Amino acid sequence: MFRKMTCRIALAAAALTSVALPVAAVMPPEGDRVDLAYYDSIQRTGMDQLPTDPYCANPEMLAADLGETYGEDRMLTATRDNGRQFEVWASDSAGTWTVSYTRPDGIACVIGSGIGWDSGDNATARLQEVGLSL
Repeated sequence: MFRKMTCRIALAAAALTSVALPVAAVMPPEGDRVDLAYYDSIQRTGMDQLPTDPYCANPEMLAADLGETYGEDRMLTATRDNGRQFEVWASDSAGTWTVSYTRPDGIACVIGSGIGWDSGDNATARLQEVGLSL
């Protein structure tokens, strides 16, 4: 119960940040790339995280939390060099979307999220919004 509540608080904080702050404050400016080294360096995961940490957990926990909390389903999976994987999650009913990054060590982190997802949206475009290109 505590784990689920802690994860929901972390996801809610990430969602509030993306809603409450201007897009430029949450996402990198156009043309900038997301700094994956920052996410690779995060040591605290799951219940050990502080409320100010980006949400990172094992991929199964992240998938369950995105599904249960936001009703999001996996829309796209892209694998790149060195075992890095990126996924776009979205909910047609809630209109939310999330981009997760699975590090080479198997930990998944939320690297971007937002609102305004519509059925039929281009998941690859969401990767580009957070500064990734395939």
